[in-house]
Amino acid sequence: MSGEAGIEPITSEEELPPNVSGTNNNGTSNVSGGGSSSNNGKSLVIPITTSTNGNNFNDSNKDGLFIEIFPEEISSVRPTTLTKVLRDEQAPLTTWCDASLLYMKAKREKEGCDLINAAADSEDVMSGSNNQDRLRVLSSAGIAALAQANKQTEGGGGGGGGGDAFDNIEAGETSKTTEANEKEVEELRALADARFVKADNINQVNPMTWIGRGMLNLANNKYDQARFYFENLTLGQYGEILPALIGMAAVKYLEKDFKGAQDLYGRAMTKFPVQSGAAARVGFGMASYRLGQTDRAKAAFRRAHEIDSENVDALVGIAVLEMASLDEVLDAREYRAKAENVIKMISMANLVDHTNAMVQNHLANHYFWKWTPVPGMAKAERGSDVVQGSMASSLEPGDIIRIGREFETLVVSDDNDMADDNSFKIKDNWKFDSTSGQKIWKKDYDRVVSLAKGAYNSTNIPEVQAESLYMLARVYHARGDMEQANKFYEKACKHAPELSPARFGLAQTLIWDEAYDEAAAHLRLLLGTCSNATDALAALGLLEVRGGKDRREAFVYLKKAIDLDPFNADLVLIEALALQQHESDYSQALDRYRKALRLLEAQSKPVPADVLTNMGVLCHETKQYDEALEMYGKALNVVDADAGTDATEEQKEVLVRHKDNSLFWDYSKTNITVKVSDDDNRKLIVSSDADIDSLGVKVGDDISLEGGAEASITEISKEGGGSIHILIDGDSELSSGEKSLSVKQGNRKLHNLSSISIAFNLARAHESAGRVVPAVELHKAIVKLHPSYVNSYLRLACIARDCGSLKECAEWLKSAVAVAPGNPEVLTLVGNLHLSLCDWAPAQKVFDQLLAQKNQQVEAYSMLSMGNIYFNNLNTVGKYSKHLQYAADFYRRILQKDNANAYAANGLGSVLAEKGKLLEAKEVFNRVREVSGDTIADALLNLGHIYLAQKKHPEALQMYLSYMARTQSSGAQITSKSQEDDEAEVLQYIAFAHFDWARQTELFNDVKAAPADERYKKCIEYLEMAMKKSKRENILLRFNWCMAKLQAANCVLQKVNRNIRRTAQEVKDALTGLEESLPIIQTMIQWKQEKRKVPIQSSMLTDFVSQCKHNIDSAKGHLNEELRKEQDAQALRDIQRMDAEASKKSNEMKASLDKEKEAQEEEEREKRAQDKMARVANLTEGWKTAEIAAKKEKSAKKKKGDAPPGGVDDEGGIFDTDVAAADTSALFDDSDDDDDDDDAGDADAAKKTEAETSTQGEQATQKDLFGDSSDEEELETENPKKRSADDDEADSEQAAKKAKVDEEEQD
Repeated sequence: MSGEAGIEPITSEEELPPNVSGTNNNGTSNVSGGGSSSNNGKSLVIPITTSTNGNNFNDSNKDGLFIEIFPEEISSVRPTTLTKVLRDEQAPLTTWCDASLLYMKAKREKEGCDLINAAADSEDVMSGSNNQDRLRVLSSAGIAALAQANKQTEGGGGGGGGGDAFDNIEAGETSKTTEANEKEVEELRALADARFVKADNINQVNPMTWIGRGMLNLANNKYDQARFYFENLTLGQYGEILPALIGMAAVKYLEKDFKGAQDLYGRAMTKFPVQSGAAARVGFGMASYRLGQTDRAKAAFRRAHEIDSENVDALVGIAVLEMASLDEVLDAREYRAKAENVIKMISMANLVDHTNAMVQNHLANHYFWKWTPVPGMAKAERGSDVVQGSMASSLEPGDIIRIGREFETLVVSDDNDMADDNSFKIKDNWKFDSTSGQKIWKKDYDRVVSLAKGAYNSTNIPEVQAESLYMLARVYHARGDMEQANKFYEKACKHAPELSPARFGLAQTLIWDEAYDEAAAHLRLLLGTCSNATDALAALGLLEVRGGKDRREAFVYLKKAIDLDPFNADLVLIEALALQQHESDYSQALDRYRKALRLLEAQSKPVPADVLTNMGVLCHETKQYDEALEMYGKALNVVDADAGTDATEEQKEVLVRHKDNSLFWDYSKTNITVKVSDDDNRKLIVSSDADIDSLGVKVGDDISLEGGAEASITEISKEGGGSIHILIDGDSELSSGEKSLSVKQGNRKLHNLSSISIAFNLARAHESAGRVVPAVELHKAIVKLHPSYVNSYLRLACIARDCGSLKECAEWLKSAVAVAPGNPEVLTLVGNLHLSLCDWAPAQKVFDQLLAQKNQQVEAYSMLSMGNIYFNNLNTVGKYSKHLQYAADFYRRILQKDNANAYAANGLGSVLAEKGKLLEAKEVFNRVREVSGDTIADALLNLGHIYLAQKKHPEALQMYLSYMARTQSSGAQITSKSQEDDEAEVLQYIAFAHFDWARQTELFNDVKAAPADERYKKCIEYLEMAMKKSKRENILLRFNWCMAKLQAANCVLQKVNRNIRRTAQEVKDALTGLEESLPIIQTMIQWKQEKRKVPIQSSMLTDFVSQCKHNIDSAKGHLNEELRKEQDAQALRDIQRMDAEASKKSNEMKASLDKEKEAQEEEEREKRAQDKMARVANLTEGWKTAEIAAKKEKSAKKKKGDAPPGGVDDEGGIFDTDVAAADTSALFDDSDDDDDDDDAGDADAAKKTEAETSTQGEQATQKDLFGDSSDEEELETENPKKRSADDDEADSEQAAKKAKVDEEEQD
């Protein structure tokens, strides 16, 4: 309507809508109250103040004429016409405001704004009115301008009118319409501000102006200033006014104070239940939704819809909440009913406002998932990719369709035009039984695109535009147009960085484009806003594993995703896929696959063939070959079931017969019954009378008899009696009786294209398990059925090469080249074959051809091979520096593109070592070992060379031996030669390390040179091992062996000068080695004279012979000398031995005599002890007898009378014993028996000591009893005359007492 500014002026009332003029029934004017329509609020009443001829009525308007416009009619009234009428009739300013408000309510913001601005700009209209009316007009004009600006912001300036906006965004340019629209919005806001300034000039304390200013600041996102006008001024000065309450609620909502916003909306609805209308309910519902109060939000939206059935926000709110609650519905019918109701509400909102971008986005999302039925019925044949149906003309290539309820596929273009216009081609073969009358649905992506484009053009809000761009990106993504999808995903992320689905889609397209680092960065941004996004966590974990930067962090992401959704088999499969990227994690990956398999089976979901194939490959890599065969078998069954075709007669041909390939054949029962011949266990007699041709079996067929016996038919003949005899071979024992016969027939598995990769993996498993025959059989069957499958040609070539048949290998490679002339893998294998034969020029030609193709997959390998070719040809005359530089250039080019290529780094290290930069080369090789985890064995070999050049022989030997162990365990060739030649070459390196170590040790030229001999022996030992490994006679290797023998002999001969002991055997061995070496070198000299190729200079050979002869002569002299020395040493050793034996016998005799003497002395001591014990026994017995006699005598005396006073009787009783004094003296004599003569001489002295005190007697007795006499006692016994004078006096007193006792007894 804004484009109708130049219409003709109104000249009569007939140009106005019907019923716009008139009076009420009572004839009074309806200006104050206005007429009201039935349901649309107050009407607009314009009093007529002029006549039709231009004359003015009197002021009282006696006729009471007026113009009345009802709300439902305002949409048909042109703003210019109404403006003309209002100006002509000199309508008051309030009428202008009411007219503008009527347009606003009819959602014609631009017309209302134009109308009120016309009044505000007209001096005629504004003059003559009071300040209050002018304030209202100015404030209303400002608010109307803001309303129109908001409409422009939300609706994009006219709801799709700016068609170039989306076109420009597709082209990646800035929309001119968008810029113009933004400029218009700014102009409207500036106009509103100008109106408010004018209003402030009239009255600064006007709540309507404050509310307008608050709205302006709110639109400019100045929330603090908006709060000042709404809360501090309006609500603070004039109390709760509806616009101020709603404005303040909007401020709090935008500040994310949803509780405060909800309270203010509630206060507005409570105080102004009618005037607040649907807008306040919608605001209340939005705040409630943000607070998680879904039921209150839904009730608020429903109430808003009841108040205003065309309120789009209310309709969308209800639809969104109902859609969110669909997941809680379990009943299918209820679910469908609610879903249909949701779509109806969204469609109704679109009818009400077809420019609402939010509604259009919701509809686009609905149609993205919806299957739209296609008119007509389709017919599909089992195993066919052609579908017949009348709807073919309505389908285009790229359409995603669904045939029936389960089969989804893609319509593809056919290179050959269909013979029938009612047919179209699909991507996948129909896997079900042949059928007709099938319904077809398709995805109506064109409608999705139209709605999304309309939504984008209908708004200027970045977040809503991002939703539209996301919908478009999804459509292109589903159609497989990744470039367009990537572009729109990226635009969506720029418009709304927090739109997680768009960022995840962008990451997916970047992964497709192999921009892994960029994809990982976007996934991290996504997780920053949505940390529990399981798909993003899983994808990021997989990318981190692929990048190899932080595997631990990668599996943290994967574990978190699985913890959030533990029953999601897809997440477990992603973790398994991540684990299988590294060889060390193959076992864990296999466990994860098994877990995913259990989850899928528990959820009754089919297991994809790819998953089973991956499990088979992992079992193969972990050497679980039986389980690998089981997995491959399951994968073949899944593919076979999906194929949905029966085996044809052609497919029943048996191409593989080996029992290990039983997955590709079956035994089919026949109607033939046979019995085993009694004469020959290998002959079968057919029981029926059938002819040979009708039997259904032929010579060469494999058969199975009832009971499990298997055999092959070697001959079929018909005997004279008409019976058919079948001769078979085989090892099974056949029992008698009739048996049914089954014949081996092929199945369709090898004929299915989807099964070929699985069959190839199965053949590779046979190879790894050592089953070469079934592997070759299966590869040959694959190339026969699918001649273009190059991988089997290559494997057959590799098997032939490994078996030593290079001619057959070349034939298979020729076949591969004929099938795929430019195939990089074929050319690579051809180049490797030339390298293995050391055919450098043809190999260089092949790899040059590969480099010319600029194929990223083989470019690095080709450059590496070229570098190796140049490095291996450094000995070319005059091209050493050139070839070395070329090799270095190729290695550097690889590292510039991939700095983690360990093979190129190893080559560059070799170049540095060749240039003499040993420290730098060593650092490079060590880095290669760290990066590759010692998987590159060449790094060990090169480090060994470095250590050897640095004279670090133990470290060099350790590297060489580690290298040998690694290459032998892996079975990989270490150079371009055969495995045996490679090992022979490394053994030479080890031998030279020992040789050089021995020569370095000999430099000491003293006792420290002793280990050199042993190291020469080690050198010779490894050289002999190398000669055994080498398949052909190696002249240079034999010369090295002779040279080692010569040096070893020199070392032995020099031991004398170095003060090192040697033996005659050592000299003899040295002489033997020299004598063995001399004829070999002489033979080489003869070959040299015969012009045969000997890669050793004649001078070296001549010098060797002369030195060898001299050493032989010297060795003979040394041997004689050593033999003489050994003879002399032997004689000396014999004499020393005899002396030692004599000395030993003498010592033994002396020891024997000493032992006899000792035994005799022991015997004598024992005899003396026994004598003493006998004396003790006699003494004891005498004491007892004396005691008895004393008692008897004492009792007799008592009978005679009392004893005299003085106790003489008692004293005499003490010494009254029957023991002789001589005996007592002899008993206590401590002298030995050897002193008897002395005892006899001293008999008188002994008698004088008979009266010793009782105490001395007891002590002497105890000493004799226990044999404790000491040396001092013996001395006293031997020298009795040395007793002291005191002892003599004691003896005299004792003798006097005894004499007195004797006298008394006589009395």
